Amino acid sequence: MVEHLRLVRATQRLQRRMFLKALAVGLSLPAAARLARTAGAEPGAAPKRFCLFYMPHGVPIEHYNPRVSESDRTTFSLNETNVSILGPLEKYKSYVNVYQGFKYPGGSAHDGIVNCLSGLAGAPDDVRPRTTLEHAIARGLGVQPLILGACSHTATSFDKNGKLFWDGTAVEPQKSPVAAADALFGGAASAPASSVDAELRNDLLSLTATEIEALKSNLGDLTREKTKLSRHLEAIRSIQSGPSAGGQSRCAGAPSLPTVEEVRVASAGSVLDPSGGDDYFYQEASFALLLQAQLELAARALVCNVTSVAAVMPMFASCDFDFQFTQVDGVAPAGGWAHHGGLSHTTSEPADGAGADSRLSVDNLKAETRAAFANAQRWFADQLDQYLLRVLATTDDPAAPGSTVLDNTIVYWMSEIGDCSEHTTQSAIEYPQAPAYLPLVSIGGGGGALKTGQVVRFDSDRPAGDLYLTLARAMGASDATFPDASGPVTEVLV
Repeated sequence: MVEHLRLVRATQRLQRRMFLKALAVGLSLPAAARLARTAGAEPGAAPKRFCLFYMPHGVPIEHYNPRVSESDRTTFSLNETNVSILGPLEKYKSYVNVYQGFKYPGGSAHDGIVNCLSGLAGAPDDVRPRTTLEHAIARGLGVQPLILGACSHTATSFDKNGKLFWDGTAVEPQKSPVAAADALFGGAASAPASSVDAELRNDLLSLTATEIEALKSNLGDLTREKTKLSRHLEAIRSIQSGPSAGGQSRCAGAPSLPTVEEVRVASAGSVLDPSGGDDYFYQEASFALLLQAQLELAARALVCNVTSVAAVMPMFASCDFDFQFTQVDGVAPAGGWAHHGGLSHTTSEPADGAGADSRLSVDNLKAETRAAFANAQRWFADQLDQYLLRVLATTDDPAAPGSTVLDNTIVYWMSEIGDCSEHTTQSAIEYPQAPAYLPLVSIGGGGGALKTGQVVRFDSDRPAGDLYLTLARAMGASDATFPDASGPVTEVLV
């Protein structure tokens, strides 16, 4: 008998046994049928997800650069650099890559926001067509990206300082997480149907360990095949014995979005004035809650697979919101609490005794001089952690049991410039002997496509397009191209 016909018959026998056994242990008729179909199914790849998070106005490098062993760049610390802007990521370190030695093409301070994600060289105009990273990945995957922005442009104009995302032309982010949530999920009755895998996994939660073993014993007919059923059963056993049993979202209905609902209540009656006058979604006082709600929504949208590509843009380049609320004490820096003109423009100062002949280190800069801005930028990291990363890291993937959503996601965190007051768009050695790089970080395994847990450094600037090409390939968008790219960063691709 031809081998594939033997396999077909073996699969049919297994499916019937699974169906009868599932009925015997008390599963419903539909659940038993789903289990039978899954038993002989070909194993599928875990779904991949991508999320881009923008942080405006760069970083004070003496509070950002990780401490890294020069002999082994997988040995590094994110929470031992003064205020430690990257500190909230320390617990995800095995998922983290910090990228150093990249440059934006034709960057020009904050104006370069229009080019920084596309690899387009030349003057930072907002006329020429271009495609930015998140849209290039979305095109490659054939999906519509979720693009959100908390006060991502001025109240009265979608001008150059807000044009971070491009799909040929500039894409204006959705300002209302309420409108975006309603469009994605509506009410529970209109929520997207959960996958067969997630429904099956929910049904199997009621099985006992003995029943799981009885079901697994019926896999013998497919010993030459890796079945999805085996992975399901192992995942169920793990979940039943773990401390978070029953707590993961399986997206059987509209997800809980408490922060989005806070915005719904707070914005009720808001005047949606195109001029921005009284519009809740453009008010400085609304900013923090809006960002939190948008991150919460992006996390749940990724978990539920209603989109596989999301991007969140808090504020616009040159935004001057008051950031005193992020400070440990109330001692105002010389320039005041305004995020752009005050905090980010604070000039670094040499540490006592540091000079041009000092050993290369961010310790050559005085930590207290720009600590206020560092606290402001660490606040963005805290929001990313609390409202997105924690959800992805602690939620079992509904579409790939046995892995977390973060295992199958790449979160890319970036800014339009490097050192804040210097407005760098490429690597630099600042006086006295302090290394500055663009803040570029990825968090997440990308379904096993990325080698993570390392500081990736190049001594001569590589175009940022090389990194974008790498992330696109890791996501499966193999046809994505970027004008400045010379080739992927093979050091991080599996």
